[in-house]
Amino acid sequence: MTGTRLEFSFNDKALRADLRERLSKLENLEPFLKSIGEEFAGAGGVINQRFKNERGPDGTPWAPLSESQRRRRQKKYGNAPMTILRMRGHLAGSINYRVSGGSLKIGTGREVEDYAAIHQFGGEAGRGLKAVIPARPYLGFSDADMELIEEEAVGYFSNE
Repeated sequence: MTGTRLEFSFNDKALRADLRERLSKLENLEPFLKSIGEEFAGAGGVINQRFKNERGPDGTPWAPLSESQRRRRQKKYGNAPMTILRMRGHLAGSINYRVSGGSLKIGTGREVEDYAAIHQFGGEAGRGLKAVIPARPYLGFSDADMELIEEEAVGYFSNE
């Protein structure tokens, strides 16, 4: 070939290394899932903030304590704060997470599972199931939570 020509060769060495690194992250999601678990169930995590703010995942305030519950607490504890779901801290303190393979589970410890369920979903409790406990959800993901997870995923898989 005579005259002027343009030659192009593609060096894909860096691209292949980048793709290998991204694929290895997909094959081992444990670090990513652990970071999400900490973000939500860790000591200062999202769920802990829900207990402090007394709000559900969607931002809705929890139902206030019943008047009878307020009276019982006043009689037993005097002028102690009338916190919801935090009187002794057992429920909030039992929030944990577990990563196994490609899944993340966030929940409570077994020692409080009945107590945890009645407050998450609401229902009848007490002697003869006479007390009606309103749902005060603390587990779950809001739209903002999902955006946070998506941002973390983009950061994790971006190789930056």
